[in-house]
Amino acid sequence: MKNFEFEKHGLKIDKERVLTYSKLICPLNCTYCFVDEMTREQEKGVSYLSPEQINLLQNLPEHIKLIMLGCDTEFFQNKKNALDVLNKLKSLKKDISVITKLPLSETYIKEIAIIAKQIEDNGNIFSLSVSIPCFAEDSLAKYEPGVPSPEKRIQTLKSVFNTGIPVMVAIRPLLPDIKDSDLEKIIDLTKEFVVGYYSGPLYLKQDKIDTLLPGFNTNKQEIQPHWMLDGNKYQEIKRDGQMEYLISLVEKSGKQFFEGAAGGVEYIRNIKQHD
Repeated sequence: MKNFEFEKHGLKIDKERVLTYSKLICPLNCTYCFVDEMTREQEKGVSYLSPEQINLLQNLPEHIKLIMLGCDTEFFQNKKNALDVLNKLKSLKKDISVITKLPLSETYIKEIAIIAKQIEDNGNIFSLSVSIPCFAEDSLAKYEPGVPSPEKRIQTLKSVFNTGIPVMVAIRPLLPDIKDSDLEKIIDLTKEFVVGYYSGPLYLKQDKIDTLLPGFNTNKQEIQPHWMLDGNKYQEIKRDGQMEYLISLVEKSGKQFFEGAAGGVEYIRNIKQHD
């Protein structure tokens, strides 16, 4: 089956992974979010994954090892639907990665852990990432005004870790105007509960750059991020030396730094194979 058939239904095949784009509106409204400007118009009341997407995921090319959920919305915004999706995918003999900004209850995490164990029993990996791109009150007010606090997210991180599920922190997007102390605090408060960290640049259109980062020097060249559905071009926003500093913090913490969740899953797989 050709890749354009997957793209047509909101599934992006990128090397050995497939990223799912749902069209389901995200309730969190982070100001840095790229979704509002994507070619896929978001909707209310749609399923997280459509029947067509489920069918395609059940017929993935053999070389695809990893299904990544929650690429354009908050996966756990409807707790029941999220579990339904995981239960439909758990027997596909693929690794599964999810990401969230929401606090999850102990009871709900136990339900996820049951599914994670079934995925592991099939010889695969289930991993969960918690997104924490900033910590200071001014940064949160600017970028994540409607998102539960980092403290609540860290509590979820700890609870998931305690079930034995491999956990990562996504410091993504790497916001160019946050203080270095934000990065230091995120790592200091999470390093005991994670396999590692991953990050990546901020992608914005010019109007959002003018609003969020007035005066920030960019080259105004738009690129197609390799992990987005085709036809979506953005400016890549970076602050010189910031990523290198983040990587140095992670290395000092004794944890692993990955380019993305897929790198983390690969690392977890290698560890399990050598246990």
